[in-house]
Amino acid sequence: MSKVGVTQLQKRLDGLLAFLSPHWDFVNCHMVNYLTDQHWSVFLPEGLRREISGKEDVDLAIEYLFWQNDEPVGRCPEWRRFLEKGKLERLALHPELLTSVEELLEGQENAAQLSIREFMSAKKCHEVELTAALVDHLVKNSSKDSYIVDAGDGKGYLSSRLALQYGHRVLGIDANAENTQNALSRNRKLQRAWNGLTERAELQSQGITPKRRGKKSPTRDPTKSAPALENYKTTARFITTELDFGALLAEHFHQLAEEDSPKICLTGLHTCGNLAATCLQVFHAQKDCRLLCNIGCCYHLLRERYSKQEFFGNKALMDMQTDYGFPLSQYLQEQQVRMGRNARMLAAQSIERTLDAKELPNVTLYYRALLEILVCRHAPQLKNELQVGKVRKFESFQEYIKKCATKLDAPWLAAIEEDELQSLLQEYALDKHYLDLFYLLRMSFAPVLESLILLDRLLYLKELGYERSYLIDLFDPVISPRHFAIVSIKPLT
Repeated sequence: MSKVGVTQLQKRLDGLLAFLSPHWDFVNCHMVNYLTDQHWSVFLPEGLRREISGKEDVDLAIEYLFWQNDEPVGRCPEWRRFLEKGKLERLALHPELLTSVEELLEGQENAAQLSIREFMSAKKCHEVELTAALVDHLVKNSSKDSYIVDAGDGKGYLSSRLALQYGHRVLGIDANAENTQNALSRNRKLQRAWNGLTERAELQSQGITPKRRGKKSPTRDPTKSAPALENYKTTARFITTELDFGALLAEHFHQLAEEDSPKICLTGLHTCGNLAATCLQVFHAQKDCRLLCNIGCCYHLLRERYSKQEFFGNKALMDMQTDYGFPLSQYLQEQQVRMGRNARMLAAQSIERTLDAKELPNVTLYYRALLEILVCRHAPQLKNELQVGKVRKFESFQEYIKKCATKLDAPWLAAIEEDELQSLLQEYALDKHYLDLFYLLRMSFAPVLESLILLDRLLYLKELGYERSYLIDLFDPVISPRHFAIVSIKPLT
């Protein structure tokens, strides 16, 4: 298995930063201001703007550059060059930095996976099956006497599978007490149905259609008992590097004495925002944490060390965090690298899913940009301050504005005449199409920005001397956009 070194990661990060350097303002722009701040003219290089001169050009560019990725020779060469240059920075184009699950297993056969879709969505099923199998392999090939701590346990999807299918002792930790209770409730239901579900999954894996639910299978072993619930516990705590996992495990698993030093695998499936970075820091800070398997998400909730671009109330949330989540590596800290909230928000978007579905932005994005024009006209003191959130069930721009006026309790907005709204729609009708293309171009930066966050995390572990640290492309990116796992194995002492 190839080893990725510190120097190699630093060089790749240098390449990412060099590419992003002229585009930081672009990736940090807010789509709300697309019309008011003239994003098309301000952020697009002249060469790109010159090749688009109307709705037909926009439609052809979207079709051939994005949906088909097959622009006829001679059309939009500047767009093609720009997009291709960005693609070269994505992690998918640097397989030398990635480790496959097969490489990590090093020829060993992984445990059979059961596809059990009850009690979760198809997306969550995909994620849980693959993560649980990977964690099971890591634990079984490291130490037979380990405990698993699931950070950000949520509804207990991953924890339940690790406890019920693989028989591991799991402590789920979530900051929300309601989540921990829901996880136990869900696990009790899953436990009662477990034997039937595993039997159905096994039959389906053999190409046999199982009987309808509710009909007792003649092949079912009536003596087979449900897995014990004793190996899955939950607790509501806010995870920091000071939280003593060993003491928590001793509190919930009575066979473990408080003075014991349990071997811990710290995992987390889509740990939100700063929690992913905190898990890496906990892994280093606590000697009992021997294994790490973390898949992060919600990059916009990361607390940045150097960013000053925290607006729309986000800064208040960031200040609740005790540690910084980006950058983690000393190398990027020395350069005082900062991303900005909108860049982190963009990093969490999925160009793969968008291209697969050929999905343009919801019309709400355009309507919100039009609303910002009305803000500048009628309530300029509220520019960049209005937080609208989701608006549902409207049939027209006029109805959207009415709903916004009610939601925001904004008499000035409710008082705007329909004639002005209709005139606004007509004036900016062409801009709707330009906005769609701008949106797709900006989204093409998403995997590049995510690469910066993920490689910073991997470098952080390598700088600390954890040579057996890996970045694994674990999920199908169309099914699960946050599809990279960070795995680290401490050396035996």
